[in-house]
Amino acid sequence: MLCDVNSPSSELIETATRAIRRGQIVLHPTDTLYGLACDPMNPEALDRLFALKGRSPTKGVLLMVPNLTYCEDICDDIPEVFYEMAEALWPGPVTVLLGGKSSLPDALLGSEGKVGLRQPDLPFLQLWMEAIPGAIVSTSANLSGQSSPGSLEELRQLLSAEVDLLLEGEEIDPKRQASTVVDLTLDPPELVRSGQWADRVQAFL
Repeated sequence: MLCDVNSPSSELIETATRAIRRGQIVLHPTDTLYGLACDPMNPEALDRLFALKGRSPTKGVLLMVPNLTYCEDICDDIPEVFYEMAEALWPGPVTVLLGGKSSLPDALLGSEGKVGLRQPDLPFLQLWMEAIPGAIVSTSANLSGQSSPGSLEELRQLLSAEVDLLLEGEEIDPKRQASTVVDLTLDPPELVRSGQWADRVQAFL
């Protein structure tokens, strides 16, 4: 299904929202790389997502969030630097690791009890989360340990048969990086992965 990421149709948002509510896996564009999405509170959907990627549940997954309030609802001991970074860098390609509440599914927390959060800068994703309403799991659209596909055609060949809904946005830019990841559970915070806006994140470290 074609996806206009800047001005998505109501039909597309409804279709994508219905898929998440049904526990399905959605392959979708983001403001960084293509992602695989599911309902973060659906254990069966999470298990299927990990199996599809060949990824260990101990590694946890990224949550795309609609707003700061959602972060406060699912995280404990949020440091002040989070609010400073969010004000300056969200929405955008920056993922933060915070301590997740013990009530969250184990697959979201990984072995260290941390949850990765990012507010994306893309109208389609924001409208989708508002419609659900809530966050979505969105992990990179690749197999664990392998690089992300360099084109939409490669992506289709790799994953189209494995997902329930494929949303095709713009052609993949092979030069586009993943989000930068910073661990805010540590003092001082630590850069975990250097990606888009890494230089801006460094200003807070």
